[in-house]
Amino acid sequence: MQDLSFTFPTPHFFLKGIEFSIMIYTFRNAYAPDEAGMVVTQEKEELTAAGNGLCFAGGQMKVPGYVEVHARACENGIRIKAAAQIDSYEEDIRCIKVTIHGIAEGKLINLIDSRPREIPPEGLNLKYPEGWRDVGTPLVILQTAEGSLNYYRSLDTSVRDKRFVFVRTGKELAAELIFEENAAQMSGRIETPEWEVGQGESMEAVYEPHRLHVEESYGLVPWGKREDVPDWAREISLVAAVHCQHWTGYIFNDYEQVLENLKKICEQVEGRRVLAYLPGWEGRYYWKYGNYSPDERMGGKEGFLKLCQGAKELGVHVMPMFGINIVGTHFDNYEEWGLPSEFRGPGGNQYGGSVDWDGSRHYDHASNRNLNPAAPRWQNRLYSQVTGLMDEYGFDAAFFDIAAVWMNDPNHNLYDGVKQLMKRLKAHNPELLLSGEAWYDGLAACIPLLQCGHTDGVLHWHDEAYAPMFDTYARGFGHLCLGDVSRGSTGVHELGYNPIQRCPLRKGIIPTITIVDGTLEKAPLKAAEIFADANKYAEMFL
Repeated sequence: MQDLSFTFPTPHFFLKGIEFSIMIYTFRNAYAPDEAGMVVTQEKEELTAAGNGLCFAGGQMKVPGYVEVHARACENGIRIKAAAQIDSYEEDIRCIKVTIHGIAEGKLINLIDSRPREIPPEGLNLKYPEGWRDVGTPLVILQTAEGSLNYYRSLDTSVRDKRFVFVRTGKELAAELIFEENAAQMSGRIETPEWEVGQGESMEAVYEPHRLHVEESYGLVPWGKREDVPDWAREISLVAAVHCQHWTGYIFNDYEQVLENLKKICEQVEGRRVLAYLPGWEGRYYWKYGNYSPDERMGGKEGFLKLCQGAKELGVHVMPMFGINIVGTHFDNYEEWGLPSEFRGPGGNQYGGSVDWDGSRHYDHASNRNLNPAAPRWQNRLYSQVTGLMDEYGFDAAFFDIAAVWMNDPNHNLYDGVKQLMKRLKAHNPELLLSGEAWYDGLAACIPLLQCGHTDGVLHWHDEAYAPMFDTYARGFGHLCLGDVSRGSTGVHELGYNPIQRCPLRKGIIPTITIVDGTLEKAPLKAAEIFADANKYAEMFL
């Protein structure tokens, strides 16, 4: 993590024993309020600071502008918000940072990756929304050595960038709370939502007010009352990830073999309780993202139709996998529908990336590009493919890979695009079950079934920090990198092998089994243990 190499003096404010300051950032420079121009009005429970002028270059230079800071006491601490303006309006203000100085040492205990995390000497930068590793809801809890729960949370009512940064300056530890405006709405003026800095007696005491705030902000509906969850989906107690074709073209299971696996599963679990999740169903995994159709080598259209019909006869529900924001660039007319839809960062930079698909130990395959599902041309293409295939083959669930990714794209609001796409799909087929990879709070408003996240194969269950934050509204299941019970193979996922092969048995997590070539034949007893989990889950929670 980088930082300034000099001291940038800023006015400090104090309320209820909490010391804080602010900084303002454009795409060109970093600014602080001009202390000489600030007027501070303070009472016991409230503080307002306002003034003209901004400093930059560490206070060596000034520019016309305006800053206002307001802080007030609340039940467990204080709430802070700030606004700033650059008078020339020649610069867009990107973000405002509120720094809480002199905070207690401790461990972060509620991050998505679930393991208590100490603040390293170089500091720690945590992002929201980040559905795999960092902050799935804008609340971070630091537990001190004495056991106190000090927390930092945003009271924003929409999905926008937040960063929770913990840094060391000399002997002092500070928390930086950074709000970044929606890139499409950036201007020469910015106003933050309130930040709350406080202390709670228990995880429940900290989380419950936040959960209720999030519920109201995003219109979250409890699982049992969600209208976008079809009745049949409430009976699912097993997700069977039956892997089809690897990125390299290696076939684990063709369509006929997928159906044979489902028949064996239904000998131990009722068909109506099984959701067949099909990674690589369209052919080369990821290579064919953006151009979905049954693969000839695995049985073609006829074979895929027989699979879908055969599953339906068993009572099993089929869920093919689609990429919501990533496609291959090698398809015809990519420049017409893909190029205009590519992700951009707030500063206009293009985002890309890859994984090591073939064991060459590099991450530059360049076979895919990241697209924004809010971009009309890409959304329309994806919608047409999913609905067309659904009508033709009769599957009634759809999984969207990397659904929780977040980019602050100045061209299209990503979150609004995801919500719009899900709404269009449900309008086409009200009985469709929507599913996606990873979780952040607002995503659960439009996708009810969310695959857990992972970091290098370590699975992160979304109910771990505080279960009601997740399982009140959604259900999860094992990630694609869950190892199969015969040899730990992850199928079409880039990890290759994973010793984690079984999900914990909890209300928010549906038991999951990974099936590659020969899994059920080579490890029937271990597979039976997961099938027993599925039957027990049905007894306990359905």
